[in-house]
Amino acid sequence: MVKKESIEKHVLLNIQRYGKADPGVVIGKVIGEDPSAKKDIPKLKKEIEQVIKDVKSLSKKDLEKKLAQLPKEEKKDTQKQLPELAKKKGVYTFRFEPSPTGPLHIGHSLVLLLNSEYAKKYKGKLIVRIADTNPGDIYLPGYDMIMKDVEWLTQQKQTQVIQSSRMDDYYLHAQQLIDQGQAYVCTCDQEKFKGLMEKKQACPCRSLSVKEQKERWKKMFDGYEPGEAVLRIKTDVKHPNPAVRDWPAFRINDAEHPRIGKKYRVWPLMNFAVAVDDHDNGMTHVIRGKDHIVNMDRQSYIFKYFGWEIPEYIHIGRINFEDLRISTSGFREAIEKKEYNGWDDPRLPTMAAFRRRGLQPAAFIRYITELGPSKVDKTVSFQDFMKAIYSFNRASIDKQTHRYFFVENPKEITIKNAPKIKAEVPIHPDVPSHGTRHLPTEGKFYIEDKLEKGKAYRFMHLYNIKDNTFHSLELQPDLNARLIHWLPVSKDLVKVKIVMPDNSIKSGLAEHTIKQVRIDQVIQFERKCFCRLDSIEKDTYVFYFTHP
Repeated sequence: MVKKESIEKHVLLNIQRYGKADPGVVIGKVIGEDPSAKKDIPKLKKEIEQVIKDVKSLSKKDLEKKLAQLPKEEKKDTQKQLPELAKKKGVYTFRFEPSPTGPLHIGHSLVLLLNSEYAKKYKGKLIVRIADTNPGDIYLPGYDMIMKDVEWLTQQKQTQVIQSSRMDDYYLHAQQLIDQGQAYVCTCDQEKFKGLMEKKQACPCRSLSVKEQKERWKKMFDGYEPGEAVLRIKTDVKHPNPAVRDWPAFRINDAEHPRIGKKYRVWPLMNFAVAVDDHDNGMTHVIRGKDHIVNMDRQSYIFKYFGWEIPEYIHIGRINFEDLRISTSGFREAIEKKEYNGWDDPRLPTMAAFRRRGLQPAAFIRYITELGPSKVDKTVSFQDFMKAIYSFNRASIDKQTHRYFFVENPKEITIKNAPKIKAEVPIHPDVPSHGTRHLPTEGKFYIEDKLEKGKAYRFMHLYNIKDNTFHSLELQPDLNARLIHWLPVSKDLVKVKIVMPDNSIKSGLAEHTIKQVRIDQVIQFERKCFCRLDSIEKDTYVFYFTHP
């Protein structure tokens, strides 16, 4: 048998949240707390109705006293914390190194957020290093796009380093390695060199004098043609991994650089530039994909030759989407062909698109923190990934998000014998401090549901109907009414369009109070979706779908 104290508690909680007790809600809460209460539903209904009557008969002072005695809900922070890192001296410094081929997409977020969250955890710093030493694969607007996405996603201003601005530093280090006999200019045919390395035999160029190497290095700037010479780092030609044996550090490329033109023609390859930058930028920890493990072996030679301290390397697994191909260059080509409306097209998995839809950085941060620096590759469908993001986003914004009524493809109906009511509807059902809004009605409504004969319906926050006739104001337990959405027929209603993730459009009407919403604000159309106000076009408010 359910105790009267339990029923009273849920009645009072319902009053505290919604201003009045709803028997249908109370019965659900009571059964949720004590499933055995299902055994005698009719008796339970009567007990709930009696408690509601008793509470209604209380004086205002006595009711307030009982509400004040309600137990406070405990909020448990179940969010995982990132594991500790190996200790290092000085300021913990991390980096994120994207190429400026376009803005950031979902594939970038794992590494970026792990680094930025660790920087926050240790009160360190994050350096965003733009890897642009391949002149032929650069999208000039990408520099600014990347920084906008990084600072939005990490919620902080970040230090930027551009590799094409550090060319003289790379040259100085290369010249020092040549002088020390630890780098050489190779003019061998690529296939010939590959064959020698596979046999663990040294290239003939390797044994030339330092003087000859310096002459060859000079000719790379003015003499050799692209492909005729590369600067290589001397390693162990018998290294177990052929990819580590005498790896290339500089090559000749005459392509015009979109940012600095033809100022340089000898460009560092990734492993050389990264090793020098990691030292010069003071990296203490490097978090990157496990596909870079071989690169760690290559770069270790640079650190050893210069006597530098090697950072702590953490190699993580990838998130693979089984139903989504992610390619910045592919997205760019499709945009240029007008297949998408831009980088923030809702069909794209870019940070720009997620931002336009109203998703919050906290959702992505929560996902990455829960995942942590795992070495295991994770394969998921994009749909399941987004379900997790939606869940985390909802938890982040729900309490602050105002509610409004929206009816898609509205149909007008008239309710017989309907009372004239100025409905007072909560702006947020769980946060009374947000206040209320008023929707006056005289019985004419816009709805989108098809009303079936003989069935009862509950107009949300209003009253019950049956067969298009007013039935009752209170939600009665024995009515079994289905909840539907509505709008009063009024000239003040607002036309609304919602841009969906597949770029389709949902059109309808919203309540007049939607005019209070600001551009970029995320709201919830009750029982529909969360969405962000993108623009106001003449008399139409255009929203972008955030999530259900």
